[in-house]
Amino acid sequence: MRSMLKLLVALLMVITLVIGTVLTMSGIGDFGLPSAPAKDMVFQNGDIDLHGTFISGSDTGPIVLIVHGDGAQDRWSAGNALPLVNALVDAGLSVFSWDKPGIGSSTGNWLQQTMQDRAAEAAAALAAIRAMPGGQDRTVGFLGFSQAGWVLPRLPSITDDVDFLVLVGPAINWRGQGRYFATVRMSNEGLPREMIAAELDRQAKDNQLRFGPDAAYRDYVRAQLAEGQPADGIILEDRFNFIQRNRAEDARVGIERLTLPVLVLMGARDLNVDPNETVSVYRDLLGDTHQRNEIRLIPEATHSLLHAQFFNYQLPDQWPLTAQIRFALAGRKAYPEGVTQTIIGWVNETTRNAR
Repeated sequence: MRSMLKLLVALLMVITLVIGTVLTMSGIGDFGLPSAPAKDMVFQNGDIDLHGTFISGSDTGPIVLIVHGDGAQDRWSAGNALPLVNALVDAGLSVFSWDKPGIGSSTGNWLQQTMQDRAAEAAAALAAIRAMPGGQDRTVGFLGFSQAGWVLPRLPSITDDVDFLVLVGPAINWRGQGRYFATVRMSNEGLPREMIAAELDRQAKDNQLRFGPDAAYRDYVRAQLAEGQPADGIILEDRFNFIQRNRAEDARVGIERLTLPVLVLMGARDLNVDPNETVSVYRDLLGDTHQRNEIRLIPEATHSLLHAQFFNYQLPDQWPLTAQIRFALAGRKAYPEGVTQTIIGWVNETTRNAR
């Protein structure tokens, strides 16, 4: 009995040691706030109060403002943005991010925004950073994801105080992005090309009718119910209105007008946005307007630039438990080697002696 007890104690010690080693070597710590000076900030965009956090990676280095993609996202995207934020701060970059309107501590409603509204909000965040002590002397730019591709190219027409833009997974055309998303989804379901093409044409006609400028939400609901869609599967009116007011978005005009340095990063395995289209459009329209411009296709990377082998899903709720655990253990290592270094290196080189 005593020998059995000793064996169990020894086994428990081994298990504890293994768990401790795994946790120490894992990236779990990347999901906590960086161990750097931080302060909460509030700024206004019209009558909306926006709450965020500024984390200081250094007293004089570049400042990166984060602009989220679609969805109800708080300042750190429910913690999912923190591995990248930690990598930036560890490299001496400062970061500012805020809750979307109506999320976290911010007032308002993000679903009532146009992309122009979002650009005005980003410009207001920039003004708040510039108003900080020493803010006028720092290089300040934006790191935007996905939907931010319709937001950030607008900024130079609102303010001349932006020093650089970094865009991850930016789409070009709203309806084109939806078509690509649907194509990938149906392809993964095994539908043949002819059936996919016919379904895409049907969806395009239906969407033009249901989300057009004269469309009404009640008619949309009635049509969805008639097609057998359960009531709890129909989008809410706020989301319907958000789509209706933004579905004509196309980033080309804004891209053509950009003269500040721009870094565009696309995952080659992106399931949400056509990476080849984005790379082609930016290369054609941006050209050599600035010597520091870079447009890169990252092999084996997802829409968010994570490892495609482990994390390539179109929607967050599609992630299986195994992928969630792997992400929690990986932290910043969830990004392919060189991705975070590319962003950090480009920002540092671009902003060196800029101000």
